[in-house]
Amino acid sequence: MKRIILLFFCFSLFFSLQSRIVWAQDIKIGVLNMQKLQQNSVRFQKIREVLKKKFNAFQKKLDGERAQIAKIEEELRKQSMMLSLDAKEDKEMELGKRTRHYKYMYGEVTQEMKDAEFEATRRVGKEIEKIVEKMSQKEKFTIILEDGTVGLIYYDDTIDITNQVTEAYDKLGK
Repeated sequence: MKRIILLFFCFSLFFSLQSRIVWAQDIKIGVLNMQKLQQNSVRFQKIREVLKKKFNAFQKKLDGERAQIAKIEEELRKQSMMLSLDAKEDKEMELGKRTRHYKYMYGEVTQEMKDAEFEATRRVGKEIEKIVEKMSQKEKFTIILEDGTVGLIYYDDTIDITNQVTEAYDKLGK
C-alpha cells in the first residue's frame, strides 16, 4: 500500500512539474542594453552634447578665474621685493580672496553639473521606461530585464530589444 501511495505521489509530482513547463512557454522575455542605447541613440547624443557645451562654458569661467589667480601669484612673486609691506599684504589678501572665490565657483560648477546630469538621466530614464512599458503591453512581454543587472549572465540576441527601444526613443524627439 505504501508503494502505491509513493508511486502515485511521484507521478503526481512529475505531472505537476510538467504542467509548469508547459505554462512557462507563454512567458516572453526581453533584454535592454542601456549602454548600447546610449551609444546608438541620436537623441541621447544630442542631450550629451548639450551637457558637454554647458560643461565647457563652466570650464571657461573656471579657467579664466584660474588665470587671474596665476597672474596675481606671478605679480606677487616678481614684485615681492619692491612692494611695501602694505601693498604686499593687499596682494596676498587679493590672492586669498580670488582663491576662495575659485574654490567656491569650482564647488558650485561641480554641483550644478551633477544636478544637470542627474536631471537628464532621470528624464531619459522616465522616457525609456514609458517606451518599454508601451512596448511590453503591445508585444505581450512578461518581463524586460536590463543588460548588466545582477543575475543576468547570458541571453540570446533574439530577445534583445535595444534596437527597437532606441528607434522608438529617437522618434520621440521628432
